[in-house]
Amino acid sequence: MPYALPVGQGRVAIALALHALGLGSDDEVVLPSYVCASVLDAVRYAGLKPIFADVGPDLHVTSETVAAALTPKTKCVIVPHLFGNTAPIEEIAALLHGTGIHLIDDAAQSLGAHRAGRLVGTFGTCGIVSCGPGKPLAGSAGGVLVTADAALFERASRIALAYEPEAAIARRVGGFWLWRRFRKFSLGLLVLRDRLLGPPGADRLRPTLLSNLEAAVARHQLRTLQKHVQERRRNAIRLLEALGPLARWSILDLSGDGAAAKLALVLPAGGPAVSELIDQFAQVGVECQAGYTPCHQTAGIEATLPETERLWQRVLCIPLETALRRPWRLARAARNAARNARATSNGALDASLENVLGGV
Repeated sequence: MPYALPVGQGRVAIALALHALGLGSDDEVVLPSYVCASVLDAVRYAGLKPIFADVGPDLHVTSETVAAALTPKTKCVIVPHLFGNTAPIEEIAALLHGTGIHLIDDAAQSLGAHRAGRLVGTFGTCGIVSCGPGKPLAGSAGGVLVTADAALFERASRIALAYEPEAAIARRVGGFWLWRRFRKFSLGLLVLRDRLLGPPGADRLRPTLLSNLEAAVARHQLRTLQKHVQERRRNAIRLLEALGPLARWSILDLSGDGAAAKLALVLPAGGPAVSELIDQFAQVGVECQAGYTPCHQTAGIEATLPETERLWQRVLCIPLETALRRPWRLARAARNAARNARATSNGALDASLENVLGGV
């Protein structure tokens, strides 16, 4: 992809791409419901109609689920790669070839991963990279629109964007540091804020260019990207060993092609609750997260997505920091969760949980 346009957020890059494609208000964009809400924010910010596609067992859209969501009004498909893994982007590209439907390859969470011998983010009409917190190319904010289409790049570049004010950048960077440093105390306040004000949405999308400060951070991170990917892969193997039998529910791609951004587990029906494991890991100082709430639910949009509905409440995400310390803590948390989950009322042993967690 020879052309790159750096902007203030990954969602801004998606919105710019949609505007530059010249899509109209009646046009439809297919995307998964199981994805970061910022992708839906960008579609709605661009004034387009979202159509949700279901996912497969690995939480990614497939060529079959995308095909089922296409209509005569479909003008674009957004394919995100989640948790450092990859979607079958080459199959979806083949499906859309010759149809006139654009493909946006969203590599925000999986930069550095490969699919079919190519870097993700380089398939389709254009690709998206994010420089936000927790991403493989991590910073306080930022995104990049990449494309091989010179005309698309020119149209996107002509959309008037300003740099974010320096004071706003300083507040965000300082706030991000405080949030990370005192997360134990700040997380509850952030949750309360979102409950009172609602989570960040399309109205909080900042259509700005990437600041020089954040561009410098991104350039440094880009130089060390593959090194960090390799470190996270090694950490993932250590964590899977520490998790014992719980590791069987991992969907992490350890083939050597993934970016290992997070260690995601899809827990089985009848197994331990995600909230139970989060509590157990928190007790040993490991902050895990539940997966995404489907966008069609948070946006109040009706959609028939059986696999998404079946899986979304069973996803647990474990961080894969490059400076991993004391993985034995996870082993302790896994054992505690297993013991607690096995015990039912009156102390009886639940056979289904014993089958799921036996030997932890």
